[in-house]
Amino acid sequence: MTIPNNYVSEQPGLNDIELAQYKKDGYIIPDWHFSDDDVNLMRGLVEEIIKLNPDHQQEQFVCPHLPKGATKPMNSSRHRDFLRLATAAGLRTVLKQIIGKDILLWGSQLFCKPAMTGMEIPWHQDGAYWPIKPLANVSAWIAIDDVNIENACLKVIPGSHLNGLRPHETDSREKIALDQTIKQDQFEQNKAVNIELSPGQVVIFDVYLIHGSNANTSGKRRAGLVYRYMPSKSLFDRSVPDKTNQSGHLVSYKHRPLFQIHGEEVGDNTMVENHLT
Repeated sequence: MTIPNNYVSEQPGLNDIELAQYKKDGYIIPDWHFSDDDVNLMRGLVEEIIKLNPDHQQEQFVCPHLPKGATKPMNSSRHRDFLRLATAAGLRTVLKQIIGKDILLWGSQLFCKPAMTGMEIPWHQDGAYWPIKPLANVSAWIAIDDVNIENACLKVIPGSHLNGLRPHETDSREKIALDQTIKQDQFEQNKAVNIELSPGQVVIFDVYLIHGSNANTSGKRRAGLVYRYMPSKSLFDRSVPDKTNQSGHLVSYKHRPLFQIHGEEVGDNTMVENHLT
């Protein structure tokens, strides 16, 4: 879908048909999208974070909305800009329709697949390794560049969110950005849909949706920014044991702050900062 450069939707919310589609397919591309100014800001943030963290794998900038990121420590001096983008009014309107009024931001990730060398992300479900109980999450994946089949756009399996978590197994191949993948007999790859987006467009998807992306062998970079949101009635379980990921870095949820972006209730969650705007 191509959008005019200066177009900004005046109707950020989802209509009844779109909400029904989200429930049926597990994802939706809203009419609302980020402005040109916000896209330019995101591109500047990408360039800066890559420059400040030359030792980081560009597909794995985890939690740039935090001062030092998460997992592998990084310099994210513009973390407040990442937080502001996460609370965009139009985006919150859509999230409120899907999640409900009490929403917590708990994670983010910058996926920058360099031209020619961007790594594959195998088919997976996010919820297989997250500390949320009961498991409930909505992800907002924002295109920073033109994202298409050529430069390895996101792929999804519509309706795959309806059957819960599938068995995952370790993927030991080299040059992949995630070492967990769904067993091949658990879904039908021929039903995959490519999510092609213009800069500023957003795809919203359910925690159980099966998704992945190919390696970027094109001459064009593919950058995207994803935010993770949960309802406050679920618990961000800080008792989940620390672990070491495939890159040898510690994954710990014990001290990660959460941000309340809408509503009043935080449930039993701790370390919640008010970020209502």
